[in-house]
Formats: sequence, structure tokens, C-alpha cells
Amino acid sequence: MDLDPLDPFVNFTMGRTFWLEGDLDRSLGWLERSTSISPNYAQGIYARAWTETIAGRGLEGRRHVDLAMRLSPLDPLYYAMLGTRAFTHMMLGEDALAAEWAERAARSPGAHVLIAMIASVAHALAGDPVRTRYWAANVRERNPSSPRRLLPGVSR
Repeated sequence: MDLDPLDPFVNFTMGRTFWLEGDLDRSLGWLERSTSISPNYAQGIYARAWTETIAGRGLEGRRHVDLAMRLSPLDPLYYAMLGTRAFTHMMLGEDALAAEWAERAARSPGAHVLIAMIASVAHALAGDPVRTRYWAANVRERNPSSPRRLLPGVSR
């Protein structure tokens, strides 16, 4: 920060640091600064969208994740952007849409086990026990130390 306070990556890193510490308000301040310095910084916009969503600002998160996906359609973290879009629907009670987006995210290249967890939860909320069990089994297969029971009514 001392060398270049206008470096968007430095501001992004500060935002991620506060996010990891659980201080979402301070995180958002830094992420907003990062994306105001560089309005086309897709990674910063995605991080801002995720943080807004977990802070309960799902519509703002959706607007920003959609922008990040438009700016970087071949992004290596595109699966995470799709997962964030699914999470915005979960936050707003749009369970069927959440399941659709979560399915896309979990099937995308590079998607890790946490994205499969989001898919399992989204399908459970949407009332689809078959897809819920499928993604829960996928989680257990990829991470055998995961809990046997991920959701009420979903077991091995």
C-alpha cells in the first residue's frame, strides 16, 4: 500500500484479507476501492460479488457477478462465479434458479468440492432429492472425511 495505494491488486488483497478475517464491511470497502480504480478487474468484481452476497446483499452480488462473468468468460475461476450466482439465488429464496446455477457451477472445469456442496444444498432447497444425493455422494467421494450427513434427510 505504501508503494502504490492505487494498485487495484493491492486493494483487492486487502479486501480478501479482511474477508478471510470475517470483517465483511472492511472487506467490501477495499474491494469497492479496487474495482473503482479498475472497473474492468473481473477478479476484484467477482470477489466483491461473493462478499456482498454473504453479507446479505444478494441483488448487488448478482449484478457484480454477472458483470465479472461478462468481463471474463474464460476465467479459470468461472465455476466460482457460477457458484456465486447460484448463491445469490439461494439468498433470495429463488431455489429452482439456485439449483440450475449450482448445477452449472459444479459441472464446470476446475470446480472444487465446495462447489459440489453448494450444488447439493441448492438441490435440497429446490426439493430435488435425487440431485441432492448425487452431489452429496460426489462430495463424499472427493472428500471422504466429509460428514456422513450433509443435510437433514441426506445420508450416505
